[in-house]
Amino acid sequence: MTPWWTILTLSVFLGTTFVEAQPRQPHYFLEHDIGLSDDEIRKAEQGEVVVKVLDTSLGHEVSLFGIVWVDATTDYFVEKYSDIENFEKGKGVLQIKKISNPPRLEDFASIRFPQEDLDAIPKCKIGKCTVKIQEDSLLRLQAEIDWNAADADQQAHRVIAEIAFEGMMKYREGGDKTLSAYRDKKRPLFLAKEFDAMLDNSPYLYEYLPELENYLQNYPDAELEGASDFLYWSMNEFGLKPVFRINHVVIYPLAEGHNADVAIASKMLYASHYFHTALEVRVLVRDSDNPTNVGFYLISMNRSRSDGLTGFFGSIVRSQAVKRARDALAGALANGRTNLEAGYRRAATATKNHRRGAKNAEVSQRMKTLGPKVEMK
Repeated sequence: MTPWWTILTLSVFLGTTFVEAQPRQPHYFLEHDIGLSDDEIRKAEQGEVVVKVLDTSLGHEVSLFGIVWVDATTDYFVEKYSDIENFEKGKGVLQIKKISNPPRLEDFASIRFPQEDLDAIPKCKIGKCTVKIQEDSLLRLQAEIDWNAADADQQAHRVIAEIAFEGMMKYREGGDKTLSAYRDKKRPLFLAKEFDAMLDNSPYLYEYLPELENYLQNYPDAELEGASDFLYWSMNEFGLKPVFRINHVVIYPLAEGHNADVAIASKMLYASHYFHTALEVRVLVRDSDNPTNVGFYLISMNRSRSDGLTGFFGSIVRSQAVKRARDALAGALANGRTNLEAGYRRAATATKNHRRGAKNAEVSQRMKTLGPKVEMK
């Protein structure tokens, strides 16, 4: 496996091989790629949360960067993150479910859309709907449900579960090309094209993690050695309306061994409101000048495209949305660090006590095998 930055750069000139020491990472990346100041880097070194809004050329796109030092191991983080239902459980998460591999219909049975969304569906038209929805899904919901029946909501949730299940089965077989266009607005929004365009506008991903970018873009045909992935759905409080989302998570070890660097990508496949597409990439990386057995920098790079962020009024909405997103990322990093460090300390103490107990039991067993002591007269 290749780390996200090469440890040594070899160059050959006139038959002579030179070994150029790689600059300290992630410090070089923070300064030269992200543009953090010396003071911001120093704050990150001291354990403070640092968040920055990154420049983007598109008005409907928001890009955020955050970093915090975590006194735990990357192994522990991956273990906890893989249990996504407990990892993301908390304020603002109304529902969450990790999808089986392969997906099963019952994975989606507990989805509960807000009443406002259910009431909107029978009134929606192609090109005019308050819920982000694909054309075939809208037509199916309107055709298969008796919206005047007493159990109309139950019927709707049954069909929504079937649509989500069938969609994820198709995605696992065909990737992005199976994602249909949103038809809530007059102009169709093709999800695969939107995601590809956002990736093209993500320089840090294709510069430092090109193999991960290729996997995200060409799943399931592309290969990514050592990686694992899973799907999950959630219902989250966001703005004025709860948002139902489906995400594809890829966990990609960047090296082997204990507390090794890891990249984790979370790709949004569907959102019922606001979002066109989104990608969050977390990189767990040790200080290259001091690669300790415990401790790593948790780097978060988020990029998303949303409705209503362009034009005069859109620019006002955008400034408010960016501030909320920035504050939310800072809070998530701070709370995440606190919870991870506390959990890691508890786990480390439990492991130590278990080992001590096992050692005491072994000593006790050895003493028993020696038999009773023989008294000397």
